[in-house]
Amino acid sequence: MECPKCKTQNADTEQFCRRCHATLRYKCPACGASQRHGGTCDQCGIDFAKYALMLVANEKSRSERAHEQMLERNSLWKQALLLPITGGLSLFKFFLGRNRA
Repeated sequence: MECPKCKTQNADTEQFCRRCHATLRYKCPACGASQRHGGTCDQCGIDFAKYALMLVANEKSRSERAHEQMLERNSLWKQALLLPITGGLSLFKFFLGRNRA
């Protein structure tokens, strides 16, 4: 296989060029098929860039949910620690505000 970038001859099984390290074989992130060009998969038709953006968006939303849960848990602990000082009033307001949201 000839590298499209530097025209060096490489074995057909090589994933990267030996000389310039350009990508010679692309692996589909969805089905795992290997092909010589990027863009869309020949087997399943998935667009590589859109699939990668979808994975990033899913991870971002999962991370945001985990962050919100952590903030909620930390707020509850804060109210529990303030319980002796406030006499439970702040904890009552916390649960009342949480039910409204």
